[in-house]
Parts: sequence; structure tokens; C-alpha cells
Amino acid sequence: MPRDFKSFTKENKKIIDENQEKANEYKHILDKYKNMDNNELMSNLFSEASKLKKEGKLDDDQLNSLKSTISPFLNNDQQQMLNSLIKAIHEQK
Repeated sequence: MPRDFKSFTKENKKIIDENQEKANEYKHILDKYKNMDNNELMSNLFSEASKLKKEGKLDDDQLNSLKSTISPFLNNDQQQMLNSLIKAIHEQK
């Protein structure tokens, strides 16, 4: 059954609005971290990872999945850094 143009535009507007909300969230996150130096970023990363692990929202399987997903997009140096970070988070209590 063909849809009418009004329904089509309404559905697309909803999709655009949802994507804009996500874009705004990502921008907020980037703005939060953009002026931090490497030490501040690492401290924040480990603090957040520890919090999520305690809440049961982050486990080794999720970290390994993240690593598998991201690795193909990284160069060798970046992959080594990611491996080090994942290992450190794994070992974190």
C-alpha cells in the first residue's frame, strides 16, 4: 500500500530529530573532553570504566567486542594503544 507524502515527511522528520538529538549528545561529550590533556583523558577513562564495571554495565566481553569493532579502523600505533588500554581496563579492580 503506497504511503502518502504527509506520512512520509512526518516519519523522516522524526528520524532527523532523533539523529539531531544524538549529534547534540556527541557534541556535548566531545566538548567535555576536547581541552583535556592525555593524563586527564586517561584518568577520566579509567574512572568511568571502574564506575561502569561496578554497576555491571561493562565486562570483558564488551571490551573485547569494542576492540574487535574499532581495530580495523586504526593504524598499528593506534591498535597498540587500544590494546594497552583494554588490557589496563581488564586488570582494573
